[in-house]
Amino acid sequence: MTGDLRIAYQSSNWRSLKHSRVVYCLLAILLIQVFAGCGEEVPQKSSVRGASTRSDCPTATQPVQGKRVLLVHSYHPEYPWVGAITRGVENALQGSDINLEIFYMDTKRKTDEQWRERAGELAVRKVDQFNPDVVIAVDDNAQQYFATKYVGSSLPIIFCGVNADPSKYGYPASNVTGIIERPHFNGTVEYINELLPVHRIAILSSDDPTSLAAHSFMKQEYHDFEVVEFRLEGEFDMWKNAVRELCNEVDALGIYMYHTIKADGSKESLDPAEVMKWTVDNATVPTLGFFDFGIEDGLMMGIVESGEEHGMKAAHYALEVLKGTPLSSLPTVKANVGIRMMNPSTAAKLGIELNAKVSSSTRFAGRTF
Repeated sequence: MTGDLRIAYQSSNWRSLKHSRVVYCLLAILLIQVFAGCGEEVPQKSSVRGASTRSDCPTATQPVQGKRVLLVHSYHPEYPWVGAITRGVENALQGSDINLEIFYMDTKRKTDEQWRERAGELAVRKVDQFNPDVVIAVDDNAQQYFATKYVGSSLPIIFCGVNADPSKYGYPASNVTGIIERPHFNGTVEYINELLPVHRIAILSSDDPTSLAAHSFMKQEYHDFEVVEFRLEGEFDMWKNAVRELCNEVDALGIYMYHTIKADGSKESLDPAEVMKWTVDNATVPTLGFFDFGIEDGLMMGIVESGEEHGMKAAHYALEVLKGTPLSSLPTVKANVGIRMMNPSTAAKLGIELNAKVSSSTRFAGRTF
């Protein structure tokens, strides 16, 4: 509404004063109805750390000020997927005055079973200390080693970034719902076919639970091209051999994950940028990626998933629960945003020229080698 509301009235007698009071009451009711909706800006002041933009107004009914949300990441804060999901969560909670805390299980750099179990125990300890009203658990390791301990409890759990069938973790449950992650497999192959014909492909990934689950989904998805092989490797020397072998057999090589590749005998994962630089330098066919960080690191092109979408959807579910919406009314859903992305430097190395159809709707990577 714009302008000042002005009421002209006469106060010379009781009747006119009484009439004015009635008018004021009616106007007050009208103003309450207007400002109770979501048509106005959400206040920018927030207790959410690092939030930068506002979200749409929450639609539920109970106040959320002072409520506590714990965001449990499977991985470490420097991992780009983690950063994207965190931004989505913070943006969705902006203006809510919710107390958000983040816990990182760090199971991408430290991959041995003993550490995963320990990381899950530390996440449980964080719950005991922070006493959250809602937990957002991100990626499969956070489910397997942490969130499954609360299935059937009174603590609401919202998951996102889950590659496996949720039933593996006992989801959905009375207190659990969330967002499933699926690679844009067919879409990525259709995308590269706008640039050059691809009939035979292979998918290579690091040997980790996320990749195993994603490969399982890709195998079930219908496609009208030949998949020569789905291969998982854990050691760098074996990874190098796989890249050389597969490039001799296919028109394009898809890379899903490369973040848990290790030097022989090491328990610590290599710098993924190092793994990808070698891959891009030695691949003789176009490379396909399924995440924006993969294209940024040098993979040629792909329809990539949006971590921010996962974070936004999970946080909106958390807001609904905090506002009093029954969790059972919030269905498990699949993230559906796909972003067309390309690394022009990699395409140029392979002598591939972009056409107008591909370029017009593509986001280009900013990091090159």
